[in-house]
Amino acid sequence: MWIRRSLLAAAGTAYTLLPLTAAAGAPAPGAEPVVPDAVYPLVAYAEPDLGGASQAFGAGVFDADSGGLGAVGGDAVSSLRVAEGFRVLACDRTAAQGADAVDGLGSCRYFDAGWYDRVGGGLDDRISLLTVVAAKETGQGVTVYGEPALSGGRLHLGPGRYEAAAGDLDRLDAVRSLAVADGHQAVLCDSDRSTATASGNPGLCQVFGPGEHPAVGDGLDGAVSLVAVGGPAVTATSEPGFAGAAQSFGHGVHQASAAQLATVGNDAISSLHVAAGQRVLACADDQAAPAVPGECTLLGSGVHELAGTGLDDGISLLAVSAGPSTGQVLTAYADGGLTGSSGAFGAGMFAAADLGTVGNDAISSLTLADGGRAVLCEHDATAPGEVGACRLFTAGDHATVGKTLNDQTSLIFVAP
Repeated sequence: MWIRRSLLAAAGTAYTLLPLTAAAGAPAPGAEPVVPDAVYPLVAYAEPDLGGASQAFGAGVFDADSGGLGAVGGDAVSSLRVAEGFRVLACDRTAAQGADAVDGLGSCRYFDAGWYDRVGGGLDDRISLLTVVAAKETGQGVTVYGEPALSGGRLHLGPGRYEAAAGDLDRLDAVRSLAVADGHQAVLCDSDRSTATASGNPGLCQVFGPGEHPAVGDGLDGAVSLVAVGGPAVTATSEPGFAGAAQSFGHGVHQASAAQLATVGNDAISSLHVAAGQRVLACADDQAAPAVPGECTLLGSGVHELAGTGLDDGISLLAVSAGPSTGQVLTAYADGGLTGSSGAFGAGMFAAADLGTVGNDAISSLTLADGGRAVLCEHDATAPGEVGACRLFTAGDHATVGKTLNDQTSLIFVAP
């Protein structure tokens, strides 16, 4: 218990979880968006009025080309829920322009916290890139320079939003070039949001991937007013204080037995950074599924130093997600033998409130689609760290979830 409590004390901001069905409380069309009391950082929907296929997002840059828009997909987003403390830049991404790896973006809109029954601005069913940003963090994921060719004054930027109207870029007379670290992306725009209502047009925007960019392009040269930086969902290092070997992780279930922790190492992680709005389930003793991993701990966003805990140099499995999505990667049943009431789940993390028709503390059997993996746990995110017993499952039919989890499951991580 001391181990879990110490990790809880080190956890960053925790976001209360709401079921996707909470969209039923959305305001009437035409009403001023109302900020929900608690929500995943962003939930995107394929239909207007918060309907249809849905996908939860944490902080980061997500594009359709790499499958980052999840269950909703590219050119399909029609409505949004944005949580308090977050802003979202939604864009129509066009083909890459030029040999300098700068991608041009078509129409974009910048959304403050609120519920949006339609994305508007000509972006309905045209969004192919979503950038979700919270307040700025300390870091060096992106360095912007005041002159071309990475020269002149410079400013180091961690994940988050940086706006001229807020004075975030005052140390430079202009932004004319930049360098982007591995695992990061930056979106630069010539306008920012200086108000706190509804949504706005950020003007010309471009997205920059990892590498050195000696110019920001003619349209943005000296005109950048907004820099949105996205980093990896989770970064793990082999030494305390984020020293030693480092490895970044996106959404999914990552297992040492599948060589998916090869860079940082199995039983070698001592530090974890979890991006805003993301969560990671860290487990010891990665075994062939279905099997019971060792102790698992759920960590919220922030920096987690594991020295002095049972997980220091003991992690073999990391399950990463921001929240739930629709889909049919996993189907859970209330009775054994794949019988009784059921519920279908896409990729992501599902807490007790997200278990829908099958219900909390009710799952007895399940089936996973080809290639799917899932970790089921006894407790959900009401107190990070307190997840109880967990079990790992791979593709196929599972007539029972085991005695420990039968009618006791409150937390599911699903990977396609």
